[in-house]
Amino acid sequence: ASYTGATFANANIGTWGVAVNGISISGIDATNYNLLSTTAVTSAEITPRPVESMVSVDLTEVQYSDQVTFTATISGGAPLNGGPQAAVSATFKVGAQTMGTVNFVVVGLDIVATGTYVLVEGISGQMSPGVKTVTSVINNPNTNFSITPLSPTASLTITQENAIVEYTGQSLQATANVNSSVAIIVLSANIQDITVNSSNTLYDPYAGDIRNAKVMFVNRDNGSAISGWIPVTDLIDPSDNRTGTVSYNWLVDIGQQTSESFTVGVIVGYIDNLDPDPDDYEGYYKRNSSEDDTVVTVYVPTGDFITGGGYILPESSAGQYASTDGLKTNFGFNVKYNKKGNKLKGQMNVIFRRFESDGIIHVYQIKSNAVQSLGVDISDETAQFATFITKSNLTDVTDPLFPVSLGGNLILKVDMTDRGEPGNFDSIAFNLTDGSSGALLYSSSWTGIITDEMQLTGGNLVVHSGFSLSDSTTAKGTDSKILETEDVESYGIVVKSWPNPSDSYFNIRLKTSNNLDLVNIKVFDVTNKLVYYNKFSPNFEFRFGENLDGGVYIVIIEQAGKAETIRLVKY
Repeated sequence: ASYTGATFANANIGTWGVAVNGISISGIDATNYNLLSTTAVTSAEITPRPVESMVSVDLTEVQYSDQVTFTATISGGAPLNGGPQAAVSATFKVGAQTMGTVNFVVVGLDIVATGTYVLVEGISGQMSPGVKTVTSVINNPNTNFSITPLSPTASLTITQENAIVEYTGQSLQATANVNSSVAIIVLSANIQDITVNSSNTLYDPYAGDIRNAKVMFVNRDNGSAISGWIPVTDLIDPSDNRTGTVSYNWLVDIGQQTSESFTVGVIVGYIDNLDPDPDDYEGYYKRNSSEDDTVVTVYVPTGDFITGGGYILPESSAGQYASTDGLKTNFGFNVKYNKKGNKLKGQMNVIFRRFESDGIIHVYQIKSNAVQSLGVDISDETAQFATFITKSNLTDVTDPLFPVSLGGNLILKVDMTDRGEPGNFDSIAFNLTDGSSGALLYSSSWTGIITDEMQLTGGNLVVHSGFSLSDSTTAKGTDSKILETEDVESYGIVVKSWPNPSDSYFNIRLKTSNNLDLVNIKVFDVTNKLVYYNKFSPNFEFRFGENLDGGVYIVIIEQAGKAETIRLVKY
């Protein structure tokens, strides 16, 4: 406002006295004053300029942990004629959580503050899926302005983030013994934030905390829940909150069946008919896909047995004690049921190596101390599979005289595939985790979410069972038949051996049209060392093997220039 000889431009609020009386005053220079009189003026009152504030969000719906941009605007809050602006800065909040503070900048007649943030939590529960209130708190408002409101709000809907699922639990489990119909299946899965896999079609670059996920195991065959919602509290790597693991012990009773298979699904926080309240969410992540389903089979054991030895050369080891690429991991094992078929016994011994910061190659040993479960499937003669779980100890044995214990109550899971003789294409996987925290201590071949089998560099595996997924007709409670070596008829010779496997001796019977020439028998161990040699008459059964140690043997039967090869297992 101005009058002849004086001006109110940029004057602060308040009542201003005017010395000249009777001079006309105009009011076209500003809107934030009241003239007490336009004639015979003695004073004028300047009031705060009224301006409007607002806050907006670039995306009204966004996933947990994704990026969002907030914009605070004060319309008409820019300085006029060199005066002040309406405020200094805006502080953005989602619920009770402060995201950050940004200074206002002048845009035309307005002032604007823009901040971009990733929706991860600083205060528990503030980034949970649902409708959230976004607030822009106006900081240091200038008293020459009347800003309405001082804390404008907007709505933002947060939805669940996508997760990656990999089932890591048992797919095959025998009941407790031949007279039992009950088994405990360890169902487990690794859960990952979508940012881990850039090739995934749902990928985004903004990572959250996978410990905000909840997981449920379900029976896809009947749509029922196996477990309740399980929070992902355990991380595979304690320093990386993008990959976690969950597990659940499922008690299964197959009744009078010799075997039964179940389709098991893994659901991450997904709302469907398994959740009694469709308006609720479970955790901050979601995934419910048949791609993640697995088949779990429970069966009555009939002669389950695994043995083997050799070494691999890991190149993708992982875990707290990951082995160094190119250094050997040696192993040897022998696991079976006792003669009554009611208890597993045996041992697993694994040696791996890593080069450490002290300039020394450290040697670590995993030894089993309590066999928990064994599952064997021989339905594919060319790839006979077994999975084995045992409690274990981990020891640094770099100095054999002063071994250093690194913990007990560890869980060793071993998967293996026997692809026949001489073992060149057999494969195995070792996965050692902390039994209490779930942290990965050693993986022989880590894919980023699961331990994969890798082909042996040397050695041999033997997987044996009376159970096959392709044939489960044996009645429960009956004696399992003795499994003989498959008849091999070639060059006019048929060789039969029994029992196989055996804990004592083997019998050999030869069917041949030549009953005159003696038969040579040569027995080689897995290192191709000749450990036994003899001759016998083709007219009689031949017994041998009492003095052989437990292991896998290749037996060559020769007569008059004709030969057959069989494999025998002693435990």
